Amino acid sequence: MLDPTSLFTWEPHVDQRTLRADTLVVTLGSYVDAGHTQRLLDAQLIEQLPNRVVGRFDADQLLDYAGRRPTITFDRDHFSEYRKPEVNLHLMTDHDGTDFFLLNGPEPALQWERMAASVNHVIEQLGVKQTVLVQSMPAPAPHTRPVAVTRFASDPELVADEAPVLGTFQLSASFTGVLTVRLGEAGHPALGLVAHVPHYIADNDYPAAAGAIMAALRDTTQLAVPVDGFDLGAGIVRAQIDNQVAESEELTQMVGALERGYDQFAEERHLRNVENAQLPSADEIGQKFEEFLADLGDGPAPEAESTDG
Repeated sequence: MLDPTSLFTWEPHVDQRTLRADTLVVTLGSYVDAGHTQRLLDAQLIEQLPNRVVGRFDADQLLDYAGRRPTITFDRDHFSEYRKPEVNLHLMTDHDGTDFFLLNGPEPALQWERMAASVNHVIEQLGVKQTVLVQSMPAPAPHTRPVAVTRFASDPELVADEAPVLGTFQLSASFTGVLTVRLGEAGHPALGLVAHVPHYIADNDYPAAAGAIMAALRDTTQLAVPVDGFDLGAGIVRAQIDNQVAESEELTQMVGALERGYDQFAEERHLRNVENAQLPSADEIGQKFEEFLADLGDGPAPEAESTDG
């Protein structure tokens, strides 16, 4: 492996020794940015919170331009407005004045192991205590229900309070999946948030998903991030989809079937979480067992048997 530390460079005049924050939020692309959730969340964070770029990963070594071509403008007789892809590290400040880092950009297509090692190195330099990976996926979910957000983690104990939604299966890897594994192996906690976007709207803006995952990010990290601002866009998209569904009997039946499946999923998830919350943790069981053993020696001493005839 090439030196991972050379893949990242600090911006001029940035003294990384003065940069510290507990949380790193990662919005690097995954399989697909369903509902453009990552893009909408990035825009909201960068537009509404004080921030500056403090470092950059060398995107030219990470991206497959032919496989995922960036855009360029052809103006009558010349090319212009080529915006090269960037993978940037931002220093953000939330509404309460708490700093955190945001790593955003397209998903690396090349040198995954080197990139994961480089991110791990940056995390150690900055003293980051938790990494939160934000992404979305197309799902058999209706637009008429709240967007579900599920979690995954480098250590199952980080999500022990939530019953697993999916089973065990193999799938094509993503960089964020590999990064989660490598950070866990290095002892750095990593938690993932996944928004379930209706599959039939996954290729378009879906502000409801961005709003749901922003709220999940706030609840997970306790950061004062801007959760408001998605409602208007979500309402407009909802009305447009409703109109299209109302004009098609086939779409109406499809959405109805998705609603029934979603409601069953939500009920089962609620019941699993309730049952999971009622189970004591391994530490609690151990503590109760120690208390039980200690109590065995606290009772009154047995009376001696009489020797009288």
